[in-house]
Amino acid sequence: MQQDELEALVLAHYDTIYGYCWRHTGGQEVARDLTQTTFLRFWQHRDRYVHTGRELNYLYTIAGNLCKDWCKRKKPLALEDLPETRRDPGAPPPDSDTALLVRAALAALPFAQRDALLLYYDRGFTAPEIAAITHTTVPVVRYRLQRAKRRLRELLKEELP
Repeated sequence: MQQDELEALVLAHYDTIYGYCWRHTGGQEVARDLTQTTFLRFWQHRDRYVHTGRELNYLYTIAGNLCKDWCKRKKPLALEDLPETRRDPGAPPPDSDTALLVRAALAALPFAQRDALLLYYDRGFTAPEIAAITHTTVPVVRYRLQRAKRRLRELLKEELP
């Protein structure tokens, strides 16, 4: 892969990977750093990349691993600690405090469950694609989605009036 191909790859997928990292971390600066690190690692290990699928899946794998490492180092925020200004600048403004409640509930999920939810509902990947990205099996992905939805319902039921 030549440098001009990398530039084209970054231009094509930067916003997508940034959005994915932002939804995992909730911080613009952290998401930018993780996104840049994702593309840097892709470039550093381009000789290992075997084009067996979409490059985007490989980028999601790298970004997912970086987000997982970041989440392990970072202690989760309590709902009270989430600032109201914390949102994706490209997203429409939240219609109520519900957006913060959903965000806090997502943050409370284990990483693997949150990752499956974000890849499935936010990014539109299928269960087999998520299995390839996360290096697991389709039944495991479906199980994680099921558990995540159930836990999210429980958390939101506790918080919403």
